[in-house]
Amino acid sequence: MKFRDTLQFIMLGLAALAISACAQEGSGDQGTAPASDTAVRDAEVASGELADVQVRGEAIYTANCAACHQLTGLGLPGVFPPLAQSDFLQGNRTEVLQFALFGISGPITVNGVEYNGVMPSAGYLTDEELADAVTYVFTSWGNTGSAVSVEEVAAIRAN
Repeated sequence: MKFRDTLQFIMLGLAALAISACAQEGSGDQGTAPASDTAVRDAEVASGELADVQVRGEAIYTANCAACHQLTGLGLPGVFPPLAQSDFLQGNRTEVLQFALFGISGPITVNGVEYNGVMPSAGYLTDEELADAVTYVFTSWGNTGSAVSVEEVAAIRAN
C-alpha cells in the first residue's frame, strides 16, 4: 500500500470516529431565507471585530473541522472537499449553514469535483461557536463571504 493510500485510509478512519462521536440527528427547514446584507454587516460588528471572530473561529475550525478539511482548507482530493476557494460556499448561504449544523451525506460537487461521503453534524457547537467557525471559513483562503451572526445560526437551528 502506498503512503498516500495509507494516509487516506487513516484519515477515513479518523472521519468515521468523528462521525460516530459527534453526529447529531436533525434536519433543517429548506425554506429559511438568507440574511440580508445589512444583517450580515451588523453581525460583523455585533459579534466583535471581525479579526477577533476570525481568531476564535480558527481555533474552533482547527479543533472540529481540520481533521477532514485540513488546516489549509484544501481537504483531501477525492475524499473530503476543499473549503479554500470553494465555489460551493458561494452558493446558498443557508444551505451551507444547514450542512454545518445538521451534517450531510450523499453527493455534492465542489469546484467541479463530485464528493460522495458523510459530513457529521457540528450541532454540538453553540450558536456563537458555529457562527465564528463558519465566519472563519467564509473569510479565509480566498473565500469572499461575510460574517455569520449568532442569530442566523439560532434561526436555522430552531427550524
